[in-house]
Amino acid sequence: MALSKDGGPAFGAHAFIWAGEWTREGAERVISGAADAGLDFVEIPLLDPGSIDVEHTRSLLDCYGLGCSCSLGLPPEVHLPSNPEGARRFLDGAVEATAALGSPILTGCLYTHVGTLTGKPPEPAEIELVVRVLKSTARRAAEYGVELGIEAINRYETYLLNLASQAGELLDRIDEPNVFVHLDTYHMNIEEKGFYEPIVSLGSRLGYIHLSESDRGTPGTANVHWEEVFRGLGDIDYGGALAMESFAAVNEALIGATALWRDVVGDPDALVRDGLAFLRARGREQGVL
Repeated sequence: MALSKDGGPAFGAHAFIWAGEWTREGAERVISGAADAGLDFVEIPLLDPGSIDVEHTRSLLDCYGLGCSCSLGLPPEVHLPSNPEGARRFLDGAVEATAALGSPILTGCLYTHVGTLTGKPPEPAEIELVVRVLKSTARRAAEYGVELGIEAINRYETYLLNLASQAGELLDRIDEPNVFVHLDTYHMNIEEKGFYEPIVSLGSRLGYIHLSESDRGTPGTANVHWEEVFRGLGDIDYGGALAMESFAAVNEALIGATALWRDVVGDPDALVRDGLAFLRARGREQGVL
């Protein structure tokens, strides 16, 4: 199932806006909530791919007429540079789950456990392992018709890949046609000098973006320069996926890594109503939506 209903840029939202666990009940809450909001797709976190009830999820997506994307961060025991073979096996299973769910995309922190730090920059050998494993995973994903997204995240969550430019360099080294860069405005707000230039510098290599506020709360209420974001997307004729990411709910496995010690959202209904309305308005202004 395609992410977009009309073939244009797809607009969706991360599951953690509605539920922190992808149980049968959580899936119902997420998918019905996304449908009520008029979205094209939901982003399903594959933190434990084997636990997903694929048949139930696909039936809900079909019932509500939604597409899905899939995302993940590696479990701590298969942080890629520390355990490349374990990471390869985990990613292969995630690719199979992604295809079974009908998602054309598996994206996110495919190279790292979010929160694992070594206290020093990445060694060249670590990056080489990342390239080797993701190249193999990309080729396997191509057999399933799945594309891979590589997300740059902030220095407090990984030491491996923090900037759009680093993600672009990694793409060059992986050198597979079904791999793209995934940006996130929350992480960009920490790491980049601005929002416009990193987006424009990637051009067609940018295939997915998390629209997330600087405090991970409701978009439009804090410090992200949204005009820059959408002007950049408009100037590259962006046709990929746009996913609002916030954390009204969060999986326990990610609480420590994301350092969410307090409620940054408040009213979840207001997050969905106001945040989505704000992003849609900014996207329409720049011709992105």
